[in-house]
Amino acid sequence: MKRNPWISVFAAALVAISVLSFVVEVRRAQGAVAQYFAIWEEDIAKSLLVKQDSTLLDKILGQLKEVHSSVDRVSVKSVDGFCAFENDIPITLFSLPAGQVQVCYSSADLALKTASSPIFLIAIFLGVMFVSFGSRRDLLNRLQEQKLQSELDRNKEISEISRQVAHDIRGPLMALTTLAQLSHEMTNEKKELLNLAVGRIRGIADDLLQRGREKVEGTSAPEKTAMAAKSLAQGADIIAVADRILKEYRFSYPNIQFAWHQHVNAEKLHIPLEEMKLLRVLGNILNNSVEASPETDAAINISLLDRDQNWLLQIMDNGSGIPEEVLPQLMEEGKSFGKENGNGLGLFDARKALQAVGGDLQLRSRVGVGTQVIMVIPKNTVRSEERIS
Repeated sequence: MKRNPWISVFAAALVAISVLSFVVEVRRAQGAVAQYFAIWEEDIAKSLLVKQDSTLLDKILGQLKEVHSSVDRVSVKSVDGFCAFENDIPITLFSLPAGQVQVCYSSADLALKTASSPIFLIAIFLGVMFVSFGSRRDLLNRLQEQKLQSELDRNKEISEISRQVAHDIRGPLMALTTLAQLSHEMTNEKKELLNLAVGRIRGIADDLLQRGREKVEGTSAPEKTAMAAKSLAQGADIIAVADRILKEYRFSYPNIQFAWHQHVNAEKLHIPLEEMKLLRVLGNILNNSVEASPETDAAINISLLDRDQNWLLQIMDNGSGIPEEVLPQLMEEGKSFGKENGNGLGLFDARKALQAVGGDLQLRSRVGVGTQVIMVIPKNTVRSEERIS
């Protein structure tokens, strides 16, 4: 079991303070006795020199226990037996030596006074506070390390799963690709939709592999900067992506009316998001709208707008809506509403992707009316090609 270093420091400090306090108590006892002898020195000297009446001397020496409780034995010659702490007090009369008195102090009594002294008690209190603070800090550090290690292990596990999933779906993808190429009975529209779906799955697989590789191998700051620059240079055309994904959803959900409103005078509008990432973001938002749509007269409107310093892509549905108090939580990781199997990653991932390029994701809703999701994309990171009129 690992020993707490704070306890070792406290123990060492406690020993030092105990020794210091003990020495202080010894000095106090010796000082009190010396002061007492200074008062009675002349009487003691006469008793020692005359030696005719020892009554006064015995009385004076007998009162030393009252002067300080640590006094154990007193002798005008030498203390009998071993004495760890003593002091010899010379007695003079008219500056002439008259003898000496030897005083022995009780070690047990001195130790008891040391343990009950204010210095020692304050040191104990401060030491306990010191150990408690240090131990608490160590505990918090260990918990933080365990949390970081747990997150690292979880990320590594997720990365391995992502790579495995991406690897395993390549087989079915190849089959779908071959089917799309060989099927002669399929209409051109259905072939196009199948190719779109296959392309999206392939993009997801490639993205999973890339993420898994980055998690396992790690990505340095310069590499991240280079990847961001590449993403900006190879930004997706949001107009083409919106047209493309709407074809897929109109085919998959014929009972829902999808409307595309482009209020931007441009043939192409590139944003600093990779095409697969933009498809994933739009797909997640549209899936939420589809799931919230009513059984009849369902409608989802997508609008591209020009607003000051930003482009806005709005996705609005006429679904069941979301309570106002729930809205702030829905863009947090792991938070969802109205879904039994919701994992709370769609809006969180979309907002994270937009914030990475200086944009944002906004959410508005009213129960019984519908929900509006707004993708805010800064203009200074996009390039457009004006529509030829």
